[in-house]
Amino acid sequence: MIDSPIRAINDVVAGFLSCRPSDDKILEYFIPPDLQLRADFLSELHGEGELSAREREQVFEFVRADGFMSLLKAKIKRRQRLGKLPVCV
Repeated sequence: MIDSPIRAINDVVAGFLSCRPSDDKILEYFIPPDLQLRADFLSELHGEGELSAREREQVFEFVRADGFMSLLKAKIKRRQRLGKLPVCV
């Protein structure tokens, strides 16, 4: 696991969003299994206090990407619930 090349979560999420997915596709989105395994692995190391500086940076990237996607999904759900069209500027 450690020696495998690590895809950057930000690149993966940006790639997904650049394809202009529908609201439903965004709401269904989960990170790819290889990245989820990496996030789980880092979470386990974090719990044991054994993260390197690069691994701490990766954890931060996962948390930030997760927060962004959670916010995006919440805004879509709210808009759907209210029946409003998005205001895009």
